[in-house]
Amino acid sequence: MLRSFRSLRSCSLALSPLAILACSACHDGGAPPANTPDTSVATTTAALPSAPSASGNVSTSPETAVHVEDDGKSFDVMKGSTVTVSLASNAGTGYRWVPTKVDANILAQQGDRTVESASPSAAAVPGGPTNEVYHFTAAAPGTTALEMSLKRPFGSGDPARTIHVTINVH
Repeated sequence: MLRSFRSLRSCSLALSPLAILACSACHDGGAPPANTPDTSVATTTAALPSAPSASGNVSTSPETAVHVEDDGKSFDVMKGSTVTVSLASNAGTGYRWVPTKVDANILAQQGDRTVESASPSAAAVPGGPTNEVYHFTAAAPGTTALEMSLKRPFGSGDPARTIHVTINVH
């Protein structure tokens, strides 16, 4: 009897770290666990952030990349160019990035959100780090605020995080 108790105790002690690891994504409904940084290599040329309309630096690149680190910045782009928003997230938390403010007459969303692996090694990890990607087209000259919020698609809670960028279309 004592021997089977010791065996059971050692087995439960060995499985305890796995139970803690499995519940690491569970939390009390507050903000999601910290995101892993975006370590992917950008394959496009991004426009340089600039002061709103005062810089005179208009990107002639066909694509401008926006990341979470660009929160609060402004981008000058040409009409017809693409603005790609790529934001890091953890799929297992239930949170996702969604556009919550944008003037669709100036910056039109193209298609639905896509999800990319944050790195080649993360591709095989269910619920692991990802990048959520949205594509917009600079449709008309003007200025629009682009607000992206990290929130759950269900419920009515406040976003865990919100980023704001200004897009000036020339």
